[in-house]
This record gives sequence, C-alpha cells and structure tokens, in this order.
Amino acid sequence: MSVTSTISGEGKTFVAINLAGMIAFSGKKVVILDLDMRKPKIHIGFGTDNEVGMSSLLIGRDQLEQCIRKSEMENLHFITAGPIPPNPAELIINGKLDSILEELKRIYDIVIVDLPPVGLVTDGIPIVQMADYPIYVFRANYSKKNFVQNADRLVNENNIQRLSVVLNSVDTDRGSSGYIYGYGYGYGYGYGYTYGGNYYTEGTNATEKKIRFFRRKNKK
Repeated sequence: MSVTSTISGEGKTFVAINLAGMIAFSGKKVVILDLDMRKPKIHIGFGTDNEVGMSSLLIGRDQLEQCIRKSEMENLHFITAGPIPPNPAELIINGKLDSILEELKRIYDIVIVDLPPVGLVTDGIPIVQMADYPIYVFRANYSKKNFVQNADRLVNENNIQRLSVVLNSVDTDRGSSGYIYGYGYGYGYGYGYTYGGNYYTEGTNATEKKIRFFRRKNKK
C-alpha cells in the first residue's frame, strides 16, 4: 500500500500510521516505510530518533534488520526515513528499493509506504504505480479544490489502477448526517491526535507528544 497527497500538511503520515495500526490490530503483520525523505515524520509519530532508516539502507550503509523497529503495538513495525539525503529522488530509483520491498513482503502481510506529496515532487509516482492499493489523501478545509485535478492527472498520465481517496480531518460535529457519524473517520477508536487543534502538520517537531493510537474506547 502507498499513501500520498498533493502537498504537505494534508495528513498522509497520520493516515498511514493509523491505517497500519488498524490492520495490525486485526492480527496481520504490518511494516511502515518512510520514503518522504525530505520531510520525514514517521519517527515523530512513533516518538523515536531518525539516525538510521531508508536513506542509509538505500545507500548500503545499514542492513535491513538494523533499520526495522518495533512499535508499542504488537505486529506493527516501522522503518524511519533516516538522515535527510541530498538526492532522495535518485535513492528511490536506484534499483535497491525493489529488492527491499520484495524482502519485506516475504516477512510481512502488509507493507505501507508513506510517500512524498506528489503535487510537489515526482519521487513517489513509481511507488504509487507499483502499489496494489494506492491511497490519496485530502484534508477537509485545507486542501484546494483543484487538488482533485492533480489526483485525476496522476491516474490518467501514469496508468494507476485502483486509486482510493481518503478525506481526512472531517469535522463530524457539523451537520446531522447519521451516515457521517456512524462511519466517519476515526469513530470508535481513541486516536491521540484529533480532527482539530492537535492535528500534526509539517511544523511538528520531535518535542511534541508522539501519537497514541488504537486504544479502543469503552463506549456504552
């Protein structure tokens, strides 16, 4: 699975982490890769450092087993982006990524890749093409209407199949639609970051609280 958006701040990393957690909660083995090497955030979400990861793995400095980290949640592992390289696009297409993904697919049931925003750079497009389940994230009251055209071009110009769309950060308190409330984003789960003021954006830094996710609320 791949997760991308048009620009930074639309919540693709938030969606990737929470999606991974839900799948891991069901008993599947899941690993998340941070390929947004210009503005990495997976390490922030898991409250860890970014000293090794995809960049050091792709240049051959570190081995795969050195870069895989365990989260607090059973079955959920992750690989951070690693030190920010001068040439992230070249690292992604240098040929080593394919073998890394194949190895991870032998170990895990699901591999989720957090990609750079494809509206800003084209690094992630080959991975979107490769993904069995590509996901495109929009953020309510943040994404521009013309970003939909960007997603449309992504599909038509790159022969991308089965692109799914997530509308993130929807305010479910607005309006009275029972459908939105019953099936809305995040209903029934206690996410640490909410739809409003605590939403983490590209201004997030390592001093902020890490995301506490997937603690089921006991609702009566």
